[in-house]
Amino acid sequence: MKPSISIASDYVVLTTKNASFYYGYEVTINNMWCFEAKFNDEKVTIPVSKLGVKNGNVVECLLMGIGWILAKYKLQLDE
Repeated sequence: MKPSISIASDYVVLTTKNASFYYGYEVTINNMWCFEAKFNDEKVTIPVSKLGVKNGNVVECLLMGIGWILAKYKLQLDE
């Protein structure tokens, strides 16, 4: 399965064979939009206030969330 991406004004999704990454209105904590990652039977949710972006658009927020996941977890490609 090749990666796929969907972008709208209020959400963005990146889906791969082993992971999915989402930022937008469908996942919220205390009425704040969130970044959500699902991989290795884990789900990580980060509210926009913790992403470290200022007035970011949905793509910037998704990329920052993926950056946090890459910084925290040792993800690797299938061989």
